[in-house]
Amino acid sequence: MPTHASHTSPVPRLDHQALTAETLDGLTTPIVVTGWPLPPRHLATDALQHWLRDQVLWVYARNSGDTWQEWSAADFLAAWAAPDADPGLNVVDVYLPDGRFDAVFPVHPALDAANLLNADPRTAHYRRSVVLTAPGAYTPMHVDSYGCGGWMYLISGEKHWELADAALGADLWDATTQDYADPRAGNWPDGTPTWTATLRAGEMMICPPGFVHRVATPVRCVGFGGAFLPAGHVARGVEVWRREQVLGQAGSLDLADVLTHAGSNATPAVQAAIAAALR
Repeated sequence: MPTHASHTSPVPRLDHQALTAETLDGLTTPIVVTGWPLPPRHLATDALQHWLRDQVLWVYARNSGDTWQEWSAADFLAAWAAPDADPGLNVVDVYLPDGRFDAVFPVHPALDAANLLNADPRTAHYRRSVVLTAPGAYTPMHVDSYGCGGWMYLISGEKHWELADAALGADLWDATTQDYADPRAGNWPDGTPTWTATLRAGEMMICPPGFVHRVATPVRCVGFGGAFLPAGHVARGVEVWRREQVLGQAGSLDLADVLTHAGSNATPAVQAAIAAALR
């Protein structure tokens, strides 16, 4: 995945034992977390079918008109596991609140401890989602919704990431295309500072709120991920969410209301951070 940016750095790497809520609160760059020995490195399709059972999957079918499509888990897994699977088959934001997923799709305790979204029933399910991606899938430049940060842990497979600094989000928005600038389209500003990383099995990417990023998937991937918003990033999160509203890109979630609810039982420091962000 070649870059058009002239100031590219590798994403810093961090051992899982050093990942704390305080680390997440103070993140200024994306990080790759290593050495977290959780699920088996390979999950057979029948095992995934057992865990997902009657789950409805929203599939980003990029090769079928850039649309989100609703699939049953059984139908999706059959198509996704085929040798000639459509590279448009990409599941990245199907949230799994059910407790039966705890054994195979756990959430790192630091992410749970730092995540203000857990305090509101409207957003608590964002803590965990399933990742199922066919070879050849490509996610263009985007910012995670509602001003939230995102994380992804790969059980198997490989993904190539490129991320641009959150402070440049507004500058990278292309008003003509109503989308973020993308190096593959030739409209990437020269000199844009970026970070790149190849995420492999047993590794977790953590992307703070507001970072514009793209992901290419060369081989079939199984993993899990989720959304998070720590107190140290609420100002950026609210800024991104408000920009989404201006651009007509925001969903129905009222982030200000969610944060107000989260702050009602938080420490004075967290309450102050939320109040400052919402002014």
